Amino acid sequence: MIITPIQIRFNDLDPMRRVNNASYAAYLELARMDFCNRYFPIDSLEDTPFVLVRVEMDIQNSLGPNEKAEVRTIVSRIGHSSWEFYAEIVNPESNKIYARAKTTQVYFDYRENTKKVIPESFRKILETEMQ
Repeated sequence: MIITPIQIRFNDLDPMRRVNNASYAAYLELARMDFCNRYFPIDSLEDTPFVLVRVEMDIQNSLGPNEKAEVRTIVSRIGHSSWEFYAEIVNPESNKIYARAKTTQVYFDYRENTKKVIPESFRKILETEMQ
């Protein structure tokens, strides 16, 4: 499991002083980049080995400005050229779940501008994060 701490910023909030729904998607993006930074040298944007193709999210509870949050991410499915992350945005102290999400990524070569089959070395990395 990859655990990504989240700092809630003032501009994440909506007029009701809750985290805006678009910010939850940004938190998932931070977790995907955390995954990349743990396993790959990312010197330029073209080094990112995937493209996001789908996001499904259910917001369970409102997240406020003074609450703690982290994204907990696992690999939930591995296919031929794609895989899914299952993620929860959670309070690390109370385990209160703010959101549950599933994202689908496709292995992608930005330099060639094409999707590719997941290489065996990358598949092994995904398998280590699968539960």
